[in-house]
Amino acid sequence: MKIYLHGNPHTEGAVAPRRFPRILSDGDPKPFTQGSGRLELAQAIADPKNPLTARVIVNRVWQWHFGVGIVPTPSNFGKLGQPPTHPELLDHLATRFVAGGWSIKKLHREIMLSATYQLGSAADEAGLKIDPANQLYWRMNRRRLDVESWRDALLSAAGNLDPAVGGPPTDLNAASNHRRTLYGAVSRHSLNGLLRLFDFPDPNLTAEKRPVTTVPLQQLFVLNSEFMTEQARGLVKQLAAEKDDAAKVRKAFLRLYGRPASDRDVQMGLDFLTAPEPDGPKPKLSRWEQYAQVLLATNEFAFVD
Repeated sequence: MKIYLHGNPHTEGAVAPRRFPRILSDGDPKPFTQGSGRLELAQAIADPKNPLTARVIVNRVWQWHFGVGIVPTPSNFGKLGQPPTHPELLDHLATRFVAGGWSIKKLHREIMLSATYQLGSAADEAGLKIDPANQLYWRMNRRRLDVESWRDALLSAAGNLDPAVGGPPTDLNAASNHRRTLYGAVSRHSLNGLLRLFDFPDPNLTAEKRPVTTVPLQQLFVLNSEFMTEQARGLVKQLAAEKDDAAKVRKAFLRLYGRPASDRDVQMGLDFLTAPEPDGPKPKLSRWEQYAQVLLATNEFAFVD
């Protein structure tokens, strides 16, 4: 297309050839000459000499694992964005990423096998005083599961998850839908209520990162939805083989939280399970189903420490 001088469509200048943006190039980029130029554009974007692409990808993967990117503004590496907290680390990972054949799998492996990634989220007073924002990564940031992971974890804990791979999208509103949330149909006009409630991004817009909100409607869903009661019943079935209530409580903690139940945990569970029924209408859920629903609704189940 021709350049419009001073933005005036009636004053045309020289033709601007198809080529990679000059501002992102080392010198004057050569015009694209092969067909539409799309292949050459893709090659220019993924060129090892392009300093931006590898850093952007590495930063997105780092953000996925740690909750915040090395560059906190993942879609803005320019003057209006925030500078990287660890520029040498970003350069190192980007260089390794390109040298490794642009392998996302290798990048995941390198990050997840690091001592930094394997830290726990426990804080201490000295660390909080020196670096309260955890910019130095002296501990892992405590993070809530995204809605897809949380729904899948609920189905898995209840023994209801369908692990089938591939296939057409499914309706998440269907009571019989036990497939991974990844396969749920997403409508731009009417987003599924569960996804919308737990911070799934607006499908009409691009989303560099998700907000994390805590609102009363989320807890009301956990307490009242048929989906949660179904998973509570499923969890009770998974515990049925244990010989007594104490053994069931211990198995539930291992299954849900990946840790042994403390003596206090077991006693609190037994106190609830053996308490007399209150006056009034009989509840829809049995005492064990109510207890299972409470365990599924805890922060310990929804957060990664």
